[in-house]
Amino acid sequence: MNKRITVFGATGMLGVPVTKQLIVAGFEVTALVRDVEKGKKMFPQGITFVEGDLQNKSDVKEVLKNADAVYLNLSTDYKTKKNEFSPEREGLDNILSAAKEAGVKQVVFLSSFIARNYTGDFWLMKTKKAGIEKVKNSGIPYTIFYPSNFMENFNGSFRVGKKINIIGKSYEKLWWIAGEDYGRQVVNALKNDTALNQEYPVQGPEPMTSKEAAEVFIKNYTKEDLKIAYLPMGMAKFLSLFIKKLQFAVPMMEVINNNKETFESQQTWDELGKPVITLSGFAAKQPS
Repeated sequence: MNKRITVFGATGMLGVPVTKQLIVAGFEVTALVRDVEKGKKMFPQGITFVEGDLQNKSDVKEVLKNADAVYLNLSTDYKTKKNEFSPEREGLDNILSAAKEAGVKQVVFLSSFIARNYTGDFWLMKTKKAGIEKVKNSGIPYTIFYPSNFMENFNGSFRVGKKINIIGKSYEKLWWIAGEDYGRQVVNALKNDTALNQEYPVQGPEPMTSKEAAEVFIKNYTKEDLKIAYLPMGMAKFLSLFIKKLQFAVPMMEVINNNKETFESQQTWDELGKPVITLSGFAAKQPS
């Protein structure tokens, strides 16, 4: 088992539940962060922080010293322009180069269910798809996860104040998964050599449309009253001319809304564990 794990993106929305599971499982966890004090507040113990930036190759090399494996939870901020530094493009290049030099034995990479077969023109999705090939061609044994949609989005990127925003209409059911369940699958992939050079779809136990899922979350979220805010796609596209965040959200939601998701995760469940957290149970345990 690879005991020493370096995490990139530990303090992000999806990095937190995975990192917590790595700590619980007894791994020696090191993380590259911009703000060490922020990291210590999120993880009071069980993790070593290295202050640095993904753009700085020497910082990346430093955090990968003595690492057996690396977990990558990379994301691109909505403020990032197409030709600017992207963690999922240049950042990934820096990590893979340093990881190979350091003799890392396994790269565990969080990708996207949709990115695998993406054929559109949205640059961010094309970057995500290219990242898959970079990892597979790195020369380092890999495990790639392709998640559907995370329950955390309802208390994260979908939420503004007391409203959960639903952009456009989707009639397709998505298999929502909790980050904690996914974190346990990551742990099992790091413990099991059969996960080397494998690709795993990641889906939760219940399929629901975005509207259905938002309604379940609101019904079971006990901290305060939330409402759903519906934004028609046409209006969202118009507003994106003036609101930078929507320039990311609109094309992403168009991709998600038009994706016909089928269940593909039986092998993942068999080898790495079946998710057990329902959306209603997840919502009930959420902090305000």
